[in-house]
Amino acid sequence: MNRFSTLKKPLIIIAAALGWAFIADPLISRMAEQLEPTHRDLFRSLNDFLVILLVSFILYSRISRQAREVRKTRDDYRRLFEEVPVPMFIFDSRNFRFLAVNTAATIQYGYTQAEFLEMKVTDIRPEEEVRAFLAAVGQIPNQYADAGRWLHCKKNGNTFYVRVFSHHTVFEGVPAKQTLIVDIDQKVRTEKALAEKTAELENVLESMTDAFYTVDPEWNFTYINKEYERIQGRNRAELLGRNVWELFPYGKEHCYFHEYDRAMRQQVSVHFEEFNTFNGMWVSASAYPIKSGLAIYFRDITGEKLMREKIATDEQNLRAIINNTRDLIWSVDRDFNIITGNEAFWERVERLTGKRPDTIRNADFEQDIMQPILDSYRRAFRGEAFLVIRERELDGKKRFEELSFNPIFDQQQQVTGVNCFLRDITSQREHVEQIEKQNERLREIAWIQSHKLRLPVANILGLSELCRQGCSENEELIPLFCKEAERLDELIREITRMTGNLDSPGEKP
Repeated sequence: MNRFSTLKKPLIIIAAALGWAFIADPLISRMAEQLEPTHRDLFRSLNDFLVILLVSFILYSRISRQAREVRKTRDDYRRLFEEVPVPMFIFDSRNFRFLAVNTAATIQYGYTQAEFLEMKVTDIRPEEEVRAFLAAVGQIPNQYADAGRWLHCKKNGNTFYVRVFSHHTVFEGVPAKQTLIVDIDQKVRTEKALAEKTAELENVLESMTDAFYTVDPEWNFTYINKEYERIQGRNRAELLGRNVWELFPYGKEHCYFHEYDRAMRQQVSVHFEEFNTFNGMWVSASAYPIKSGLAIYFRDITGEKLMREKIATDEQNLRAIINNTRDLIWSVDRDFNIITGNEAFWERVERLTGKRPDTIRNADFEQDIMQPILDSYRRAFRGEAFLVIRERELDGKKRFEELSFNPIFDQQQQVTGVNCFLRDITSQREHVEQIEKQNERLREIAWIQSHKLRLPVANILGLSELCRQGCSENEELIPLFCKEAERLDELIREITRMTGNLDSPGEKP
């Protein structure tokens, strides 16, 4: 239709000329018969001149109008090329030199049009991509083509990703490529960052010690990590896309099904522990609703469960041991707050303060008693273990107590608390004092035996020697024997009395 419109006026002119030739010429010949022969030829020449002039004028007008339209169309295309908001350029297909660039390209790349026209299309690419470009440009078809993603350089050296669309053209008689550039740098870098984060997330999920998998709303597996494969002894290739409850129907008999179903239906998080009878282990499971279905974590806590039971048993046994003594046992943290204590300790605290264990404070104790203990705490927090003996009045009686302070260390050998033991040693102290008094009496007895007893024994021995030698005054010696014997008897009685009082340390000998 457009082609016909273009040829319409020339056809009309040709038709008019032919009509003039076939219709007007016989009329002119008939009119010329009325003229003289010389005038007849002139009339015919004038007629031909007028026809040629008219046709030439019409053709000139048409050609001028078409030339204006061509110039206008070319200006429109030039303006369209210049003003399009996407970078565009035309380069020579033979030597890759720029032939034209639009304003958007100068803004995008930072070069002026004059600078562009002195450059080649390879100058806006990093060196590592020039070889790939030269290999690819020869494979681009002559028609419109998507040349793919490339990395371009700006004048300041910054690189950015672009999408290139190109087609073959002829520019000012030169074979060329017209290229349109779409800046996709932000998209590509976002995709790369997203891919890196996705890879990082997958790496975390693959390296985590918990089994992890996701399911869609129809309970089909959508993701499985390595730990899940290990625990179940199944390869993810045979599980992905398949229904959980069809593969593991025994799960419907356990808490798993009901809790996971509740998480899916109510879009809430769930957490529970259950014994898996299929593989004989305790698991701790958590499920969280996600946009695409459900994310599920679980881990084998069989060893942990046994350990917790052992700890509970040990704690029960330990508490039975510490509560089976009348010694006071307690511990404090670095703020002097009581961490724990046995029953004997809390009974003493309640008796001294009249308060229950959950309401007791350090200020509730007598400060003259509390201050030395606080000083001992501080000493133990410096890492020293020590023992002190104190004497005090308790329930109106004089009591002796032995206190030991032992630092509590963490794995970094930092003191985190103090463990304390208080033992009533009044009876032991009294027993020691009794032994000391008995030892004093024994020393007195020994002194009597070694000093006082020796004199009458020596006298008796001397008198006995005189009798043996036949001294004539035997009758005079008998009263002396009696006197020394009485003295010896008196000393023996005194020793007997002192020995008898060893079991009664309160009496005087």
